[in-house]
Amino acid sequence: MSEKKYTYDFEDKKGLLKKLQSYAETQDDDNVRTKAKVKTALLHCPELLYALHETDLEDQLFDEEGHLNVDENGEPLGEWDRYFGANGNIRPYLFFPEVQDHARNFLCYQTGFKDTPKYNSVEKYASLTMLIFIHTKDTIDEPTGVPRHDLIASILREKFNWSNILGTQCTMNLNSEYTSDTNYVVRKVVFEATNINALTKTTDGRTQMINKFRSV
Repeated sequence: MSEKKYTYDFEDKKGLLKKLQSYAETQDDDNVRTKAKVKTALLHCPELLYALHETDLEDQLFDEEGHLNVDENGEPLGEWDRYFGANGNIRPYLFFPEVQDHARNFLCYQTGFKDTPKYNSVEKYASLTMLIFIHTKDTIDEPTGVPRHDLIASILREKFNWSNILGTQCTMNLNSEYTSDTNYVVRKVVFEATNINALTKTTDGRTQMINKFRSV
């Protein structure tokens, strides 16, 4: 009997779905893991959510007396997660909003790495790129008088600069304004760190270091 040319980690659809779910739960993939950490951080940052100025959701941030709408542990009691997702203001991928009559503002973020240190493939230069899109009808934050994209960038700087959001201490390496061919003003903020270069693999709930060459 000849040896199998191909083998698989599952035998049925249930096993396939379990494997796909594991990508969201293991620490192997930096993009999946970091995007989840960023989501949690942004959705626990009420000053950012308020600055995005989605007036229909403001009543989720505060209770009837104007207090922050959180429990004793700081967890939101309102539906703060409505700020996130395919129809939300915060999106975990590059997104160029279409021109719309109703002024909406967006924060999009990407993660990745662009290079490795010379003679050192064990580490990589990881990055978190954030794009702030502010509708031209809503460019100034009235309570502060600060341009809204600058205000949001400042909140992100305070939140992430010198933090471990990328796994190791990161720094802000870009904070620059851009023009857009749509009705938006744009600011781009980039955080970078030197991190481990995908050295783990999880199989059946067990995480191991990858320390040898393997065939595909």
